[in-house]
This record gives sequence, structure tokens and C-alpha cells, in this order.
Amino acid sequence: MFLKKFIYVNWGNIPATEFEFGPINLLSGGNGSGKTTAADAIQTIMTAAHDTLFHYNPGQDEATQRGRGKNVRTLASYVLGCDDGSYARPGGAVGYLAAVFHPTANSADGTGGESGEPFTAIIGVSASIDRAGSQPVARQNDLQFFIIAGEQLTLNDFLLDQADGQRNVVELNKLGKNLARRIEPHNIEKYDTKKQYLRRLYGALRGRNDAVPEREAMNAARTFSRFMAYKPVKSINGFVANEILEAKDMGDAIRSVSDLMKTIYAMESDANTLAETIAILNSTKGATGRYIDQWIDYNVLEYTAARSRFLHDQRSYLSAKEQQQNFREQLNKTQKERDVAQDRRKQLREQLITMEARRRGIDALQDKDAAESALADGKKKLQQQAIPLLEQEQLLQASLRATELVHGALQKTSVAAEIPSLGSKRILDQAKQVLAIKDQDAVDFRKLLGKDWVDLSPLEAHLDEAREQQSLVNQWRDRFHNVELESSGISLRDQIARNVDRREQKFQQVQARMNQKQGDIDSLEARQLNYPGFVRQALEAILRECPQADPRVLADYVEVTDPAWQSAIEGYIGGARFSIIVEPAFEAEAAHILRSIPGGSRARVIQGQKAKKDCERLKLPSNSILNVMSFEHATARYYLEASYGTVEQVEDLHTLRLTRRGVTKEGLGSGAYSIYRCDLDDTELVFGLGARERALSAKRGELETLAEQANEANHQFRQAQQLLDAVNLLRHVTFADQMQGMLDTQYQMDQAEKALNQVDVSDFSNMEDEFTGLKEKADELDAVIKELDGELGRLQQMLNDSEKFCKNLSDMQEKTSEIADKKEENLRAIVSVWPDFDSEARLAAADAEANDSPAEAIENMRKSVSQELNATAYEIERNINEHNLRCQTADAIVYAPDYREEHSAHFFKGVCGLQREIERVHNRLKNNILVEKQDKLAQLRESFNNVFITNLCHSIYQAINDGKRILEDLNKELAHHQFGADRETYWFDWEWVPEYKEYWQFFDEVIKNPSLGDGATLFTADISAASKKVRDHLMAMLLDDDEQKAMRELERISDYRNYRAYEIYKQPANKEPIALSQYGTGSGGQLETPAYIIRSAAITSAFRFNEGDTHLRVVLVDEAFSKMDETRSKEVINYLTESLGLQLLFIMPTSKSGPFMDLVSNQFVFSKVPLVGGQSKGELQTRVLVDRQECNQDKVKELWANHRRTIRHQAALDFMEEFA
Repeated sequence: MFLKKFIYVNWGNIPATEFEFGPINLLSGGNGSGKTTAADAIQTIMTAAHDTLFHYNPGQDEATQRGRGKNVRTLASYVLGCDDGSYARPGGAVGYLAAVFHPTANSADGTGGESGEPFTAIIGVSASIDRAGSQPVARQNDLQFFIIAGEQLTLNDFLLDQADGQRNVVELNKLGKNLARRIEPHNIEKYDTKKQYLRRLYGALRGRNDAVPEREAMNAARTFSRFMAYKPVKSINGFVANEILEAKDMGDAIRSVSDLMKTIYAMESDANTLAETIAILNSTKGATGRYIDQWIDYNVLEYTAARSRFLHDQRSYLSAKEQQQNFREQLNKTQKERDVAQDRRKQLREQLITMEARRRGIDALQDKDAAESALADGKKKLQQQAIPLLEQEQLLQASLRATELVHGALQKTSVAAEIPSLGSKRILDQAKQVLAIKDQDAVDFRKLLGKDWVDLSPLEAHLDEAREQQSLVNQWRDRFHNVELESSGISLRDQIARNVDRREQKFQQVQARMNQKQGDIDSLEARQLNYPGFVRQALEAILRECPQADPRVLADYVEVTDPAWQSAIEGYIGGARFSIIVEPAFEAEAAHILRSIPGGSRARVIQGQKAKKDCERLKLPSNSILNVMSFEHATARYYLEASYGTVEQVEDLHTLRLTRRGVTKEGLGSGAYSIYRCDLDDTELVFGLGARERALSAKRGELETLAEQANEANHQFRQAQQLLDAVNLLRHVTFADQMQGMLDTQYQMDQAEKALNQVDVSDFSNMEDEFTGLKEKADELDAVIKELDGELGRLQQMLNDSEKFCKNLSDMQEKTSEIADKKEENLRAIVSVWPDFDSEARLAAADAEANDSPAEAIENMRKSVSQELNATAYEIERNINEHNLRCQTADAIVYAPDYREEHSAHFFKGVCGLQREIERVHNRLKNNILVEKQDKLAQLRESFNNVFITNLCHSIYQAINDGKRILEDLNKELAHHQFGADRETYWFDWEWVPEYKEYWQFFDEVIKNPSLGDGATLFTADISAASKKVRDHLMAMLLDDDEQKAMRELERISDYRNYRAYEIYKQPANKEPIALSQYGTGSGGQLETPAYIIRSAAITSAFRFNEGDTHLRVVLVDEAFSKMDETRSKEVINYLTESLGLQLLFIMPTSKSGPFMDLVSNQFVFSKVPLVGGQSKGELQTRVLVDRQECNQDKVKELWANHRRTIRHQAALDFMEEFA
């Protein structure tokens, strides 16, 4: 296909016209005359002005144009006729370019040529001037493309004749309708995009009725454009790289990879900063944990010291009491010694009396002494008997009071309902009989026995009554203590005792439940869950054996956002709510620890990593229960999503019946092909703060109920205990027996008194000597008694002093006991603030230490802990301040300790609250935000992996291979091209550039590495050391802050043309090949001829000369043959036109075109001339004229031959004249 005709309408300042082209066409004229404008129109048709294929003025450097003050040309500026900033059509215009292509013919009659049909390619443009800015700018409004198959349009198709004789340009949106008036509509093909147009254009140029592939069309258009753009060949390598090989813009790929890498780097930086914040929080959490432990230790030591002081005071008191007892025993011993001495002295006095009676010779004196002695003994015995009688009277009164209590208890308590014998009428009658004793007249023993002389006649009067009362009281007591009176063989008293034990146990059980419930309430108030025992045991075991596993309970990190679903969802999940979350690396070890717990453990460890992977491929139903749940721990979300994500929220039982896994608000669930109840009581809810508030409220209600039950159980226990205590107060009495004994003693005294009255003491004898000896002995005993009296006084004083000392020690012991009790209360109160504290265990250990260690040593330990407390408290504050400086505002922790109350219970409570807040923020950052960032990082790395390998590595790798293929294809094409008399052939050769070969090897290794497609990334894949070095270098450039420098370097690396050093060899027939680089630069044209040959080969390859019989056979050359001599230039023209059969259009200044006129078939001479007479064309004062000439080549040759002969003849004359 050759270009038969080209139509210009409103293009630059070229008048609306048609150019008819022949085989060799010359566009000539002076600078700025319009010849390049005409060529640009042809380029526009052939490239659609696609920005990757063609830029206007390719024969001159645009930068040079800008430097000269010229405006860069555009489609719109051409249509508006722009010339140095002024416009020929300032009011807007529609412009058309149309190229008529016609198949070539091999014979004179036009037969035997190409089989394709002629057609016309059209580009229509509408444009206007935008004057909004400081400078008017040409704006393109519309752009349309047409292929008119089988038709050769003319200028008249684009102009409409008006009544006034003027001709107007057809409006762009009416061109199709206008053409359809004379052309079959199916032959009018309109295209919306440049690429669609180019594909169809180059299809038509190959004689096809359809479009060619985009790659083929773009390559053909690019090759056509390159052939026109003359550039001197400065080096072979540069020529091949820049003109033969196509530049591929990878800027977008580089920027996308760079942006992604920077995003990864920024996110890694954020993640690292977040990790540092988490580390600070972790350190702070450790510090608060240490403070809590130290504060507890401090208070335990305070209690231990107080307890030690109490035990010390107690031992001192007991020691003093022991000494007091020793003093009392010594006093008693001395008193006994005095009593013995007194008795001996009494005996001596009796002997003295006897001796005196004998001395006087009175025999009856002994009878008198015996009677007096009997009276004295009787009186003494009577006094001794009075004490037991008084005691018996007290026992009687106690039994009577106890009987009142028993009688009252039997009427009020329910014990009688549980012990049938107590409810019998006989028991009550007995009680009444005993109580009646109080109303009977009785002897006032105290009044009676308080007289100097005891008159026992009232005793005798009441003896029979007393015997009856004694029997009645003892029978009453035996009724409770005698096992033989009960058929069960268990006395009533023991039955009551057992009932008391049962009631006490019931009370203790209710109290234990209250304590448990209070513990639950304390935990909930402290925003902590009270886990089941086996879960606590499992947590303690993991923390002890593997603390780095950081065990946590699932329930602490889940919340049900809709309270209506809370009970049902928690019931459905059940015991799994208390599953244990550990760090992924320690899941197996944690499970092993649970297995080794003695007796086994029901606790379960979550498979976090497995759950996460399963979640990624799990599709949740739209009504999943997870839609009403929120999570504060990523693993908690993964686990519940993987395990319960498919459980659906179901409206009613009918729908539930058909749902595989579902749950209703009412608490009915389905699963494993069964329906069951799964709701929970409010007290059992654990998910979320709201649930805990509900559980707290419910547990408080339960606690109140338990308190009422405890009060009732305590009341029942107290009643039974009072009955038992009253029964225990019943005593066996012998007061009647005591009365009988006293009456017997009175009778004996009466007999002695009668005998004394009958004794005659008128006659007695004197035994002087014996009497004197006895008297001396009596005096000695008096001295001994006096000495013993002095010892007794001294011992009594020591005893009194000891009693005072014991009293002081007792008071001191009381005070230290109160202090110890107060410290114990403080320790027990810790549980309400810190439920993890085991008060009983610590108190037991403290008691043991207090028993073994002196208070001073414990006090020293307390002071040491106090110093540690101070350091830890300030460390906490420092860490919180550092955290707040680093963290996001939402994660800041408010902590304002009042050091005026340092280490007080209030201060401790603040630290406990801080510890929980730190745990909350730490968990959110570590197990939510950081996990989310790490997941995003993993995704970004995977994306980077794909983008880097696909967008960059693959692109560069493929471009390098494509470049090699292009040169190989051209070599095949060049093998068919022989030039000149020497039948020269040319071919390309290449070799790796060492620096770039390293990059090539890296791309090759990365692309062929199987692990990179199987989860590994560029950051983790196992690649060679050399590739790692290249990777790190590329990464450093991608992250470079100097983006322009980095982009330049990356563009250099991504330009596949740089990877090889190129050479072109010329080989004349039957001679050795010569490397063209040996010619040096392109001066003299040595390299220009090969350049045209190679460009020609590129043309024939791009235009597919080896396929079919119809091809584009047009080439356009600007600044043609400027570096070649006349002969070489003509050889190239002949080669292009005759050897390759190409139609040639070349641009050349008129001054340089003379030598080629004998070859030109058609000449178009452009000239710019001023308008005269004040005329203007829009804003312009000039117009362009075109002189179209069809040359007679034979006459031109003859003229040039004559001209050459004239020149040579003149030169010969000039030569001969010099010798003359």
C-alpha cells in the first residue's frame, strides 16, 4: 500500500488542499515555511498522535525549540493554526487529516500487484482557545477516527458549498452522516480510541478487513515514526539501544513498588514503634505487678511484725505468770510450814494444860479437854460443811435457771420437731415441776450460815422437802444425760449436740457460699472474672512452668454487643468461654503442661495459628452470631470465628429446626442434628462489661438471699446452741445430803456439850518440871512462827509485785493483739481490691514466720521492702509518662499518684486500677492493633512480593529477553538485505555489561525460585548471597529519601537496553566482517548508510513484508541524508525505492535539494509570505503557499548532466589559466 493522496483541512497554515504523491516525494522550502507541518500531518495519521509513539517536530529537538521561544506543537494548536503564539483560527475550528492508500501494481497496466483494496484513513479534531490563564492555550474538544473501506475520498468530502460561494468545513459530529450520503454505511468505520484506530489502520494496510493485534499495530506505528526522526549516529551502542530497541517506561511500576515498599517500611516503623510502646507497657506491667507484690509483702510483714510482738508479749506474760505461780507455791509452802509449827505449838499447849492438870492432880480435866476438843472439832467441821452446802445451793439455783432456759427454748426452738422426745408432754411437765421449786419456801442458807452461832433447826424442818427437791432436780438432769432413757441409745443431750452440729454445718455452708459469692462480687467489681477452679489451676501451672506463654482466658476479651443475645450465645459456647489463649509459639508446651497436672485438667488451650488460617478460607453467613460480638484479642476473634462463625442467629424455633447450627434469643440451640436448651442465668454470664454488670447485679441479689438464709441458719443454730448450753448447765445436786451431814455434826456437838457439863475439875496436881520444859519448847516454836510470818510477808509482797507485772504484761499483750488483729483485717481487706491475693495462705505463712523470727528482724525486712516500694512507684510513673509521650491519644493512660498518701491502701488501690488499665491497653495494642498491623504487613509483603516480581522483575526480565528477540528477528531480516556493489550485509551482536549481569542473575533467580510462589517473600526466601546483596541494594534505593536520585538509578537499572553492549557488523561478500564501531563517530557518513539499512530492515519487519502480499510501503524522512555525500545518498534512495519497493517522502531545505532532483517524482515547495494591503488571517499577517510539482525525471537528469559538464569545463579553464 502506498500513500496516493493526503488531504489537509485546517491544518497549521497550509491551505485546504490535496497532495498527490508519487514514488519519490520531496517536501522542501525554507525554515518555518510549513514543510514539517505537512510531514507532522502524515505522522499524525500513521500514529494517531499517540503519546508513546510520536511527538511533534521529531526532526528537531523540542528543548531547543523552547529555548528559541517557540511553543511546543499539539493537535489542537495545529487545528487552530498557531504560529509563534498567534492563531489563524482564534474562534475555534474543526480540522481534518485524510490519507488515501492504494495498493501497488507491479506492471505498467497496474496488474500483478497487491491484492488489498484502497481505503481512506481520517482523523477529525475540534479545538478552541482557552483564555482563562495568563496565556491563551489551545484546547482539544473532540477527537474522532474513521476508516473508510474501499473508498478514496477527496477534499470535497470535507467541505460544504454555501450559497454565497464560500466553502465551510463539515462539522465533526456530522461527518459520518455527510459521508453516508454517497458511501455505504458499513464501509464507514468509526473508532473511539487511538489504539482501536491504529489496529484497524494497520489491518487495512495489510489488506485485511479486520484489526491486527495491538502489539503489532503499535510496533508498526512506532517504527514508522522512528524512521522519520533523523538523529546522527554518534555510537553504535547508542544507535542500537536508542533507535532500534524500544524504550519501555517502567516508571509507574517502579513508583508502585517504591510506594508499596515505603508503605511497608512506614508500617514496619509504626509496628516497631508500637512494639516499643508495648515493651514499655510490658515493663510497666511488670513494675505494677512488683509494686502490688511488694505492697502486699510490706503489709504481710507489718502483720508478721505485729504478730511477732504479740507472741513475744504473750510469752513474756506466760513467763511472768509462771513466776507468779512459783511465788504462790512458795507462799503456800511457807504457810504450810507455819501451820505445822502452829499445830505443834497447839499440841504443846495442850500438853501444858494436861501437865498442869496432872500437876494439880485433877483427873476429870481430860474429860473436859475431850469434850472441849469435840466441840471445837464439831464447830470447825460444821463450818467446813457449810461451804459445800452453799455451793450446792448455787448449783441448785444454776440448774433452776438452766431449767428456765430449757423450758423457754423448748417452746421457741424447732429442735423439738427434729427430736421427738423433746416434744413429749412429760418433758414439759418435768420442767414445770422443777421450776416450781423456786416458788416454794426454802431455807436462806447464806443468812443462816452467816451467824456466829448456827441454828440448824430450819434445816431439820426442811430436810424432807429438800430430799424431794434434790430427787426431782437430779431426775430432770438424768432425763437429758441418761442413755438408758432413750430407745436410740443416745442421750437427749447428745441428740441436741448433734442437732447443733448439723445446724452449725448448715450455717457454715451458707456462710461459705456467701464468701464465695462475695469473692465473685469482689472480682467483678475489680473487673476480673472468677474463673472455674480447674482454669485457675491451669493458669497457675502455665505461669509457673512457662511464663513467657502469657496465658489469658478467652472470656476476658469477648463482648456480646446485643444484650438480647447474650445469654443464648454464651450458653451455646459453654465451657469454651474459659479456653486459654497463649502465645502461638508456646501452644504445644502449654498443652503439655496441662497434661502433666496431677489428676489431669479439663482446661483447653486454643490453637490460635490454626484458627487464623482456617478463618482466612471461611465464609461466614450474613446472620452469624459473630455479627453481635466484639473482640479485644485477635486470637479470641480467630478462635470464635473458626469454631462458631457458622452458628446463625435464628428468629424462631421453626427456622431453627431447619438450621444446621443456630441459636434463638430465647436460648434454644441446634447442632449435631439436635435441638437443645442453651441459655444461662445472669450470674453465669462472663462476656463483656455489660454481662459482668448483669452478673454482678445478679450475684448481689444472690448474696442478699444467702445473707437471709445465713441469718436464719445462724438463728436456728443459736437457738439449738442455747438449748444445748442450758442442758449443759443442769447439775447433779446433793444439797439435801449436805443438810443431813450438818445435822449429824450438830447432834455430835450437842452430845459433847452435855459431857462437858458433867465433868468435875475441882482437883488437879502440879507437875512443875515437865511443865517448864514444855513451856520452853512452846517459846521456841513461837520464835519459828514469828520468822515464818516474816517470810510470808516477804513472799506476799513479791506475789503482789508479780501480779502487777502480769497485769501490765496483760495490758501490753492486749494492745499488741489489737494491733495484730487490725493488721490481719487489713490483709483480709486486700482481697476486695486484688482478688488474686490468697489471704489464708499468706496469713498461715506469716504466723509461722512470726513464731520463729524476732520482730526486729522482720521490721528490718519491712524497711527494705519499703525502699523497694519507693523505687518501684517512681519507676511506674516514669514509664507511664514515657508511654504517653509515644502512644496515640486514645491509648494514653491517666495516672496522677498522690504521694501524700504514698503506699496507703488508697494508693495501692490506684496502682491496682492502673495495672488493670495497663493490661487493657497492653492487650489492645499487642493482641489487636499489632496483630492487625502484622497481618497487614504480611499482606503488604505478599503484595510487594507479587508487585516486585511481576511488575518489576518479570517486566525487566521479559524486556531483556524481548530485546534479544528483537535483535535476533532483525538479524534474520537483515540476512535478506544486501547493499551496494559489494553486496554488503549487516548483523547485530551483543554481550553482557558486567554490572547489569548481576541484576539479570538476581531477576533470573527470583523468577525461578519456587518458594516465592509458595508463601515465602523476598524478605524470607532462601536466595544466594549475591542475590541478597542485589536485593538489599534495590530495597535501599526503593526507600531512599532522595526520591529523584533513587528514581534515576532505578530507571537506569530497569532500562533493559543497558544490560548489553551492542555492536553492528558489516560483511562485504567474500570478506571478513568489520565491526562498525571501528569507524569511530558518524562524521562523513560512514555509519549513516548502515543506519538506514538497519532502519529499513526494521521497517520491512514491522510492516510484515514476509507475510501476505499487501503491506505499507511508505517511509517518511526528515532532515534526510544531511550527513551523507551525494553518491551514498542516492545509493540509499535507490535501495529504499528500488530494492525494497518503498514509497519515499523526504523533507529537505530547497538549498540542499538540487542533487536529488533527478530522482524526485513529486515536489512540494513550501513558502511563507506576508499578507499585503492590511489583510490578515485571524491573528496572523502571513500565509503559506504550496507549489506542487510533478517532475519530468528524464529532463531533470539531462539538465543536471549539462550543468555538470558546464561546471567541469569551467573548472578546467580555471585550472589551465593558473598555469598560463
